[in-house]
Amino acid sequence: MRDIEILKEFKNLTVSFSINTTNSDFQKDIDQASSIESRFRALRILNDNGIRTVLFMSPIFPYITDFRNVMERSKDCVKEYWFENLNLRGDYKRVIMNYVRVKYPQVYEEYKKIYYDKSNVYWEGLENEIREYCKQNHVNYKIYFYHERIKK
Repeated sequence: MRDIEILKEFKNLTVSFSINTTNSDFQKDIDQASSIESRFRALRILNDNGIRTVLFMSPIFPYITDFRNVMERSKDCVKEYWFENLNLRGDYKRVIMNYVRVKYPQVYEEYKKIYYDKSNVYWEGLENEIREYCKQNHVNYKIYFYHERIKK
């Protein structure tokens, strides 16, 4: 925020922030970046100063990330939303699966379907929910799911 006057000098500037939750405990477990509240505050200040803002909801944790809640908190200061699913590869997969098993045991079986059985049912349903929500609320958005298809 200290450089906001410099940022305002750029034409067609977009500033984006990653936010995937409004739950500060979850954020502290998963993300070592700035607090959620400070990110929301920065989005508001940037928007109020005429800088185009994008909220990158990434990564979306199945059954944990509440996209509607994040959007409701930010709708007055964000011009566009981008959505990306949680991709689990390598050791990160083991770490996150263990985290979910311990902290969110009620959804662990669903994570197994998504990340071990490679089911896309959750992502397809969520994509439809996001599209419908954004359409109803006249929200600009982009969805970046299905990385394995994009790579091909």
